[in-house]
Amino acid sequence: MTFYADSSWWLAVKCRHDMHHRRAWRFFDRNPDGEVMWTPWQRVEVFNCFLQAERHGLVDESEGRQMIRLLDQEVRLGYWPHRELSWTNAIRRACQISADHSLDLIVRGMDLFHVAIALELKAEGFLSFDEEQMELAARAGLRLVKL
Repeated sequence: MTFYADSSWWLAVKCRHDMHHRRAWRFFDRNPDGEVMWTPWQRVEVFNCFLQAERHGLVDESEGRQMIRLLDQEVRLGYWPHRELSWTNAIRRACQISADHSLDLIVRGMDLFHVAIALELKAEGFLSFDEEQMELAARAGLRLVKL
């Protein structure tokens, strides 16, 4: 099965100090054959998340940059299958998701892209610790993975 993970999951899986670290890693126990895909969008969003965690002192000095280097190397080695996408289709889908749900839910623009890209790439499951984003993902038709 293929899974899409947002930045909250990536931070949890890569940062031992994160409160969700153990829960994030349990995903692999429950889904030993699961593949967590990696996209150009996640490269921007997740790497920025790691740097912001360092900036705010959630991780030690230089730890955010180290997490970036290690994750980048793991992607190059094929641990996280790289997926390209049609940006035009992802933007159209994000606009439609916004039109369908933004009056009823708290929806951030970056979350729209996570959900739209997961749908575009036909992810079979969505990984997140962000409650608002999980609600959006579920309403948009993604299967949430219990972590």
